[in-house]
Amino acid sequence: MRWPIIGVNLPRNTSFASLDATLSAMVDQGFDAVEITLDTFPVIIGARVCQRWVDVLKPVLVHHPLVYTAHIGRGLDLRDQSDPALHKDVLLSSLEVCHQLGIELLVLHWEVTSGDARIEEQFLEAHRWAADRASQLHVKICVENIEVELVEPLVAFIERAAHPQLALTLDTGHAYLAARYFGFDFLTAVSAMAPYLGHLHLNDNTGTFEELRITDRVAYDAMTMGWRREFGKGDIHLPPFYGTLPFDEVLALLDGYHGIYLCEYTYGDFAPLNQSIQETVRRHIIASRTACGEP
Repeated sequence: MRWPIIGVNLPRNTSFASLDATLSAMVDQGFDAVEITLDTFPVIIGARVCQRWVDVLKPVLVHHPLVYTAHIGRGLDLRDQSDPALHKDVLLSSLEVCHQLGIELLVLHWEVTSGDARIEEQFLEAHRWAADRASQLHVKICVENIEVELVEPLVAFIERAAHPQLALTLDTGHAYLAARYFGFDFLTAVSAMAPYLGHLHLNDNTGTFEELRITDRVAYDAMTMGWRREFGKGDIHLPPFYGTLPFDEVLALLDGYHGIYLCEYTYGDFAPLNQSIQETVRRHIIASRTACGEP
């Protein structure tokens, strides 16, 4: 496959009836990879793999010349205290689905540290356990930074875990918002994550943190994306180069990265522009390597 590998996220509202046409459009627009959030389709029910759904999904995916990655469904919490075994079962089923669909990379969210050493130890050991299982299934787990937490704890976590099947996912939009809100240097944070990267989410925003994300998550989630985008508030998942994030400087810091460049934005909202988004991202990545002396 040509380099760089540029991907895009499958919209969560994609129906099975529209999946084939959506993937065809992504190929036609020049994308090389697609990331699927696993709860988009009912491939896991009650923490168990729904084999019938996996069996109908797989032939549609393999029909297209795409590399696939997966994102864990919303709600997984390896710090959970009420029923931690249930969350581990959901994760195990997620890994099994990836294995059956030929997906070699699964993104998990970091979320907020608890401040409780016992819970954080549970969180670490759950990832080590999952990484051992992922190794058997030929899946790599990449833990993603979020906008309501510092980057340093995540880097320290991946260093302590020290597992070959565990790496980091840098979400540029999350890091940018967190840097602006918590007052750390964004590019320094990118540099700190760079040696541990297994995956990359490229998305943009205005750098304006929406405090409801911390103070009232229900109210935050109830705000429409269109409204937040119009006023530039929070994690609005713009395409790269549509906000204020310094992408050229980011790409220059990631000259050693050779994974997928996954453009994680509201794909359906930019339908007339998706090909130009892919072409712009590709052009800037290539330019960043040329500037570093690579062919």
